[in-house]
Amino acid sequence: MEKRISINRETCNACGLCEEICPIRIMKKDGEAGIEFRPDRLFLCIQCGQCMAICPSQSIVVDGLAYSQDFFALPAGPVAEMPFLEMIKTRRAIRVFKEQPVPRELLEKVVQAITFAPPGFIPIKTEVVVVQDTAVIRQALPEMIKVYDGLIGAMSNPVARFFIRRKIGNAKFKTVVQHVVPLMKSRLPELKQGTEDTITRYAPAMIVFHAHRDAENYEADIYIALTYGFLAAHALGLGGSAMDLIPPAIQNSPVLRKLFSIPDSNVVVGSMILGYPKYRYQRGIKRNLQSVTWI
Repeated sequence: MEKRISINRETCNACGLCEEICPIRIMKKDGEAGIEFRPDRLFLCIQCGQCMAICPSQSIVVDGLAYSQDFFALPAGPVAEMPFLEMIKTRRAIRVFKEQPVPRELLEKVVQAITFAPPGFIPIKTEVVVVQDTAVIRQALPEMIKVYDGLIGAMSNPVARFFIRRKIGNAKFKTVVQHVVPLMKSRLPELKQGTEDTITRYAPAMIVFHAHRDAENYEADIYIALTYGFLAAHALGLGGSAMDLIPPAIQNSPVLRKLFSIPDSNVVVGSMILGYPKYRYQRGIKRNLQSVTWI
């Protein structure tokens, strides 16, 4: 069944924050009509609650979520002065940034925090590329678009689909079929026109995580390192988000591997985009584990 989102037209002030915050850009601000939904993208809603978390007037509602049950008031005060548990409540995935460069000293502090991430086995296998030059990210975007354009074509070929599934495994293949392909089919026209950036989100900075393909336990180590990086960025007044579309593009493009200085022997596992958040969220989103068993 198609996921539904509704808007209270009486209280909505058409500020457009939901349009900018939505990861899929399901909404659009349409002049006197206010906020409208794009029918070609509405089915892609992942019910993340971002639009409800930022709406000043609580006018937008996603089916299955309620302001009174699924959200909470954010702690007040500077993030750096909060106790840890209060601080992590205020962190959100940030995909909309101010047009403001990130100082190198802040990026260095994020990298330093990443070094404190515990590895499964020593020595540490995680390698990072810190992209502080925004022009490099903009240069990479057209090549990333080419990679996903090629993926869409390959997924329409049964033989190519078979080899893609064999290469990446059932779990990742399921993600590609159910999420990546529908998302990119809807976004590629705007990406090619240069009117949207679904992949790098116009971020001013980025960190790419990679490791030698023969290293032990490198994927788990990198995911833990990513988390340390997110929390450090948040504590420093920055915002960030893991972008799962970026690593496969770099991994499968010789042009991008050269641009980001990735050795042929290494596998690109993760990435995070960084910058100063353009907007402030009004409330936090409650999340529940699939299950909790006490023994």
